[in-house]
Amino acid sequence: MTHDTGIQGPTGARLRLEQDEHALAAAALDEIRDGGWRATSLARVAEAAGVSLAAARATYPDERELLVDALRLRDDLGIELLPDSPRDGRAMLQAFIDVARFGTETPGTIELFGTLATAATAPDHPGHEYFRARYEWLRGLLVDALRELEEEGELKRRCDPQAVAAQAIALLDGLQIQWLLDHEAIDVEGLLRSFLDRNLHDPLEPARPIVAPQAAATA
Repeated sequence: MTHDTGIQGPTGARLRLEQDEHALAAAALDEIRDGGWRATSLARVAEAAGVSLAAARATYPDERELLVDALRLRDDLGIELLPDSPRDGRAMLQAFIDVARFGTETPGTIELFGTLATAATAPDHPGHEYFRARYEWLRGLLVDALRELEEEGELKRRCDPQAVAAQAIALLDGLQIQWLLDHEAIDVEGLLRSFLDRNLHDPLEPARPIVAPQAAATA
């Protein structure tokens, strides 16, 4: 896969998977989006990817690695929602909110992310490095955006970009868990926007329609 955007992902580059890996990860992402990951999911994923169940197991002997690659693919798709210039601070914060909305449209991916993120705190988990790098990458994007706004005089005084970035990510993770438990009680996008606005002199733009990119388009 090749991409033109200058934005890099958690690994320092855009995602690259072999053909069978991409097909299986894309099919797994669709499966997760539709209803979460269940005991019989791998067979359906293999069928959707056009490979045998034996071939799927040979490509991904550890099923957790397939799930991590599905999340990596989701992240790579999310990069398409980021602004072309990483130095556009307001656009980057708006994109952070857009990606949060993208998540609420696919609750299965939020559920999987939360489950794997907790398990991956163990150093021997196949997703450990992915989650560590992803949080570092996302904090970096937000810190850079907030520093741009600080230089432009748009960030309120005594706001620490490092602290605000970490708090925004923690808020998103916590809100998404609460939202999974009660969709009606929690407005993930609204609460996240409110937090970011409290650190800015001028609020971010109102919610805007987005078109979530599809995995098949990146093959």
